[in-house]
Amino acid sequence: MKVDILNDEKVIGHADLGPIDPSMGVAGGRFVPTRDYDPRLHAFVIDGEYNDLEGKAQLTACSAEFGVLRCEGVAIEDFNETVQEINIVILGMAYPEYETAFAS
Repeated sequence: MKVDILNDEKVIGHADLGPIDPSMGVAGGRFVPTRDYDPRLHAFVIDGEYNDLEGKAQLTACSAEFGVLRCEGVAIEDFNETVQEINIVILGMAYPEYETAFAS
């Protein structure tokens, strides 16, 4: 499922999500940042180090088909400097939206 990742209604990146743990409503994929993305403001992990974002980033995921995804959280794990990879994880995605979004 293709999604835009937003912070304060501004698109900071895109991802193509796949199911990771259906029983927990977890999905994820590679994150492709826009120029508005700043790891210090948006990533919970930067090259293996926890980045305290308490009250800073309010990330949401939005798809053209489903709108804003109901979930418990959106987290960016930025390992761009060490392994040239940035991932997005959607946690606690609501039922039945998860099953609908990732139906085979």
